[in-house]
Amino acid sequence: MDDLLFENIKRVTIIDDDPDVRQSYGFSVEDLALEPILIDGPVQEPATFLAEITSSANAAICDHHLMKVKSYSSCNGAPLVSEMYKMHFPAILCTKYEDASIDEIRPLRRNIPVLLNPSDLEPESFEHGIRLCINEFKGEFVPVRRPWRALVRVEDVDDGKGIDSFFVVVPSWDSNQVIRLFHKDVPENIRSLIVPGKRLHAMVNLGAERYEEIYFEYESWEEK
Repeated sequence: MDDLLFENIKRVTIIDDDPDVRQSYGFSVEDLALEPILIDGPVQEPATFLAEITSSANAAICDHHLMKVKSYSSCNGAPLVSEMYKMHFPAILCTKYEDASIDEIRPLRRNIPVLLNPSDLEPESFEHGIRLCINEFKGEFVPVRRPWRALVRVEDVDDGKGIDSFFVVVPSWDSNQVIRLFHKDVPENIRSLIVPGKRLHAMVNLGAERYEEIYFEYESWEEK
């Protein structure tokens, strides 16, 4: 990391409830001549924890499933990384459960530029991921991440099943792909509009190449 884009990246916080994984990530960080800060836990109340790590480091690597060891954290990693993004603090989210956890992660995906399988975390992928984060903070998006205003059609609703979810299609992305969302993923004034056949608009990253990459900007939803 010798270009100006990374001139302020010196220390990297590593958050994972598995000590062996923390150490492995630390080696990748050291290979870039950076200092790893291994968080042994417990992860405190998120606001306090985030204030501490952003004052002591310049970037982070965070596992998603942080509650496998209950004494380590009271929350998973996606909300932490999302909040870091809002603070313009570059962070990479790691999980080997991407497919299984996508319903949990998607509402936050707008603020999570990089989602990696732990097996793919190497010095090069870390450097690339941090670069993506920093560029987005400046408003520079790669095609798969850039949001566009798009038509969103409600296909079905899970009414009365205790799930509170619904299914949509984004024709300008893939008219054959149904995406599951939850009522909590959209603003309150939109929730009453969600019925089969309803057409809405939202900012969506239409360049996404995979189902797991699609996100919907929370505040952008509006009636057609």
